[in-house]
Amino acid sequence: MTNLLDWRSCYKCQTLFFDMLPEKGACPAGEGHKAFGFAYSFPSDATETPTQQSNWRQCGNCYALFFDGFPTKGTCPTGGGHRATGYLCTVRHDGSADAPTQQTNWRFCGNCYGMFFNGFPEKGRCPAGGGHQASGWVFVIDHWPDEPQDFMDWQELTAFDLVNSARRQNGAPDVSIDPGLVGTTRAHSQDLADHPGLKDRTWNGWPGHLGSDGSTPPDRILHAVGISGSENVYIGWSSGSAPLPAPQDAFTWWMGEPMHRANLLDRNHTRAGLGISYGPGTAPDGSPATYFYFTQDFVN
Repeated sequence: MTNLLDWRSCYKCQTLFFDMLPEKGACPAGEGHKAFGFAYSFPSDATETPTQQSNWRQCGNCYALFFDGFPTKGTCPTGGGHRATGYLCTVRHDGSADAPTQQTNWRFCGNCYGMFFNGFPEKGRCPAGGGHQASGWVFVIDHWPDEPQDFMDWQELTAFDLVNSARRQNGAPDVSIDPGLVGTTRAHSQDLADHPGLKDRTWNGWPGHLGSDGSTPPDRILHAVGISGSENVYIGWSSGSAPLPAPQDAFTWWMGEPMHRANLLDRNHTRAGLGISYGPGTAPDGSPATYFYFTQDFVN
């Protein structure tokens, strides 16, 4: 039996989705999913029992977890029904959380067939329209203990770990994850993704740091955590069959540019946040491209 890891809740639609891939599927709220909260896991290919339901699958189009036990396949944000891929997942449904690392109140949406968290007054965003509609059993899912990294997704954590590894190799202490800085870096990366021409506007001679509202890195950081700080931004793109920009690409560019390297290795920095978003754009040759925006903020 395989224990499947790296399922996360999307804070935009409240659906459980698979977070290990560079792109994040399709969220009914627009673009890809964005992870927030616990990292969840559950057994695959386990035997169905009176308190465990099998036949939950990842949708290969939108990356959401959906129930594949009906002839119809619900509603996928990409159009039509979901497309089953990967392992069969088994989810417990006796409704009780027996340990601090278990969360209840996960439900089947009778409209889209996805698994969503029903613990908030608002019901996320359903690809069939409106909020999700809770139906059937109350599911319980195992998760990793609550940690600061729960505010970041897999790609963001990978980039953050690369930064701390470089700091240790150069005699600088690790920076800790600051949820407020994670929030503001995610917001700035999403701002760049939402406004494709914004990446070319400059602040102090550097592109990618100016917000669509005219905000600068000191403005955003001060608003997020109450003190000023500094910022690194990396913008990568891909078109056709070229590999998508990865955390290693951002890290390599930062380390290869003197001012960004000095910022990344500054021994006075103690806290940081890192946020990644992506969106459509145009490559230098005029072809359609996908742009990835990496933002990291630091404070002392």
